[in-house]
Amino acid sequence: MGTHRLYYDDSYLQNFEARVTECVPAAPVPGTAGAWEVALDQSAFYPTSGGQPNDLGKLGEARVFDVRDEGEEIVHVVEQELKVGEEVHGCVDWARRFDHMQQHTGQHLLSAVFQERFGLPTMSFHLGEELCTIDLRGPEPKADALEGAQRAANVVVFEDRAVNVRYGTAEQLAEIGVRKEVEREGILRAIEIEGADLQPCGGTHVKSTG
Repeated sequence: MGTHRLYYDDSYLQNFEARVTECVPAAPVPGTAGAWEVALDQSAFYPTSGGQPNDLGKLGEARVFDVRDEGEEIVHVVEQELKVGEEVHGCVDWARRFDHMQQHTGQHLLSAVFQERFGLPTMSFHLGEELCTIDLRGPEPKADALEGAQRAANVVVFEDRAVNVRYGTAEQLAEIGVRKEVEREGILRAIEIEGADLQPCGGTHVKSTG
């Protein structure tokens, strides 16, 4: 059945209850006595994907060292064995999660400005503890372009515009002005910064630009 991704509809969810559907030994994690890969019926933990690092936190009393996206399932690497079928309480490291949310929404906004004003589409990005990088396709922006992009993005930040989750097919999203079209079937999730950007994305975001 796979893992129901709770963060899709509520990026602010920090605590949740879930049922263990699988638990198998994992490769050793340095500094621990052992590690296990745990799958749950639902999870608020974000797995490393698309330039955004994974969440950390706890499942019960077990620390979560890593979270991976494996198709339909989210795999949590933890320090203790959990019993299949048991109910566990999950707790997301909020400081890390919120930092990633701020960076990710900021990246969407800045990417939208670079594309709309300077014709420089974003090819990839990476969120980190010290730096967030955006890879643009085209000539390297000059200093005045960088300053202009910063000013334009800050206007939207100070206007405190709403950030919404939208769902639709690729065709439906294209009709309402998606920034980057994707070739995927079925219903897609997209992040909308009101009046500024609409972009398919599975990541976590803040509720408003402010």
